[in-house]
Amino acid sequence: MKKYSILGISLSDFPVKEAVGRIDGYLRGGALRTAAVLTAHMLELAAGDEDGRALLEKTDLTVCMEPDILEAAGIAGESRVKEIEDNAFWTEFLKHLARQKSGIYLLADASGQAEDLLEMLVLAQDDLNIIECRGYEEFDLQPERLINAINEMAPDVVLSRMGWPADLKLMHESQRLLNARLWMALPDREITGKPRTGVLSEIRRKIFRKKVNEYNEEKAAR
Repeated sequence: MKKYSILGISLSDFPVKEAVGRIDGYLRGGALRTAAVLTAHMLELAAGDEDGRALLEKTDLTVCMEPDILEAAGIAGESRVKEIEDNAFWTEFLKHLARQKSGIYLLADASGQAEDLLEMLVLAQDDLNIIECRGYEEFDLQPERLINAINEMAPDVVLSRMGWPADLKLMHESQRLLNARLWMALPDREITGKPRTGVLSEIRRKIFRKKVNEYNEEKAAR
């Protein structure tokens, strides 16, 4: 495990084996634990959002999705970068959920988005035990109704993909009320394939690195 700070956000990075091991421990425990998958775009949003940054920093486990993040933080070891490029975490994580037959509750902003998430996960691992697939709008955006619905299904895991920082806020505010053991917030992008490549991706990477460099220079000048 390596601790790092990027854009003023303090986080920890775990190799795949340790990250999956921690998740296994969470699933064997009692209280709900929280996790979030990190992208450069998510960190950019968190840097300009004090409440969102605080939610991210107190999340139990963060999983880096893009090598650019670790490279910008100066902790991009060769083996760790290869794990990310090979999408090793998602392969092992979904296999672990399937082997354990963990009950999974899928949540998105809208029902159609939840169905898209379902399709993506099933294509990656077709023997997942998905017990429900819902949109937050179905509960009129009322946290109490959502919590009651999740508790009725009694899942082991909640996987959510919502607009920033809606699911981070929901999972932390309901942490003591839910019977689930793990809530993981996913980014609004494909998570089961190889990292994005191409001109647009390279432009996004350059913008992210520029923002990190500007932040570091401004911090050093204080």
